[in-house]
Amino acid sequence: MARPQAVQPSIPPVSLVAIGSALPPRRISQSEALAWGLDHVPMTPVTRELYRRILGDGGIATRHFALDDLSEILETDHDVILARFERWAAELSSASLDRALVHAGLHASAVDFLAVTTCTGYLCPGLSSYVTERAGLRPDVRRVDLVGMGCGAALPALEQACHFLAAHPGGTAAVVSTEICSAAILLGDAPDLVVSNAIFGDGSAAAILRRADHVEPARESSPCPRFLGFRSLTLPEWRESLRFRTEGGHLRNVLSRDVPVRAGVASRRLVLELLGEYGLAPGDVAHWVMHAGGRLILDAVERALELPATSLDAARAVLHDVGNLSSPTVLFVLDEEQKRRPPRHGDLGVISAFGAGFAAHAALVEY
Repeated sequence: MARPQAVQPSIPPVSLVAIGSALPPRRISQSEALAWGLDHVPMTPVTRELYRRILGDGGIATRHFALDDLSEILETDHDVILARFERWAAELSSASLDRALVHAGLHASAVDFLAVTTCTGYLCPGLSSYVTERAGLRPDVRRVDLVGMGCGAALPALEQACHFLAAHPGGTAAVVSTEICSAAILLGDAPDLVVSNAIFGDGSAAAILRRADHVEPARESSPCPRFLGFRSLTLPEWRESLRFRTEGGHLRNVLSRDVPVRAGVASRRLVLELLGEYGLAPGDVAHWVMHAGGRLILDAVERALELPATSLDAARAVLHDVGNLSSPTVLFVLDEEQKRRPPRHGDLGVISAFGAGFAAHAALVEY
């Protein structure tokens, strides 16, 4: 499934040479979460039934939470919640970056550019400052924080890393996507709050990128994905269907029931436009790396792109094991896809995620 020889990358080819991930140690099954919630959270009978249905649907088995005790979910003091976000976001971010660097065989001092994404807490200076300190990066590292882009943020961050490497051929770039979604839990009886509280988890993922012409040839069994091009789609007319807003100072997730259908529509338009730039069709793609936003979302994307039934197995496995982690999710899915379906030289892949805005992002890669 090699791309046509006449097609050239739109940017100097950049390879993603390693992925690292980190999850908080508290792992809770959906049944445990349901039992705890029914015991500790006042709710109407309708809300209780909705939690039972969503937590028991089988799409998600377990999630990880950045909590010392589950009772912290009931905290309403903004300062305490933000302090928890700061502590865990810095810890998980540095841990995922450390692991990615180890996998790449690099020292922290090698990193020239750092992009950090998050939407579940606000810090100034941004989270990248804390990652730079905790991971031991150089003081002169170029860094950027992408805040407020929601679940799709990892793709724009990867694109910015590629642009940096286009201008600095011998450099090393890192992307870190971290979310403490439990810091944005808001209790209430609104159905979208129930859905949000039942599917999101906490975690971090990091990627190390280098120019393909500065990467040692990969072993035959494990070629690295090289970015050929990126494309984004912003649909502000759908903004109110997927976003954060604040209520009483708390982050409040807005998650319309239209999101699965809109994710399918946006993904199809975006992916077909991206592939069309290179004279390709979905049948030319061997690896589909899609944001694991939820069971209904993956079903809608699969239908919209008319994909074979097993194409999104990696995304479904990530969703099952850790839930929707927001921006790091697509990097978890990429790692899982490469483990499940070891890529061959010449394979093409599409990496795509969508998020608040309503915005969708995609990248075309070749192994």
